[in-house]
Amino acid sequence: MRQVVLCALLVLGCRGGQGDTTPVRPQTPTEIVAAARAVVEAWRLAYEQHSVDALGKLYAHDPDVVVVQEGHPLVGWSSVEGMLKDRIARYKDIHVRLKDIQVTALGAEAATATAAMTRELGDGTTSVTEGGALTFVLRKQGDSWLVVVEHYSFKRGS
Repeated sequence: MRQVVLCALLVLGCRGGQGDTTPVRPQTPTEIVAAARAVVEAWRLAYEQHSVDALGKLYAHDPDVVVVQEGHPLVGWSSVEGMLKDRIARYKDIHVRLKDIQVTALGAEAATATAAMTRELGDGTTSVTEGGALTFVLRKQGDSWLVVVEHYSFKRGS
């Protein structure tokens, strides 16, 4: 009986006496948070500056890159690049506001970044304001972090 009590005390002591075996999720390293936030901010600025070149540097240029736009997936860099060029050319004014940016590491070389987004698109005559959620999946490639998946969904009027 004494051995059973001793074993129980050792087990409880190793758990801090809490008895909780829920695994603790490690915090995302600060360098990954900083890198992901830098990509998100560069993306926002590139849109506001109407720079297809700056946007292009943020995406993986391969057949696996995906952007989901208004429920329609664009797959492969050539499709994504065409959409970026079209959007920049179509709108005279583009303003993007992001808040509540959350970054989660998916390993040492991948992460997600999510944010609440408000985007205003104007052609000089009319403008549209959209609000919703933006999500990126990022992959480290060399010294850079690149967008491999972008998805945004906007709230529809109720």
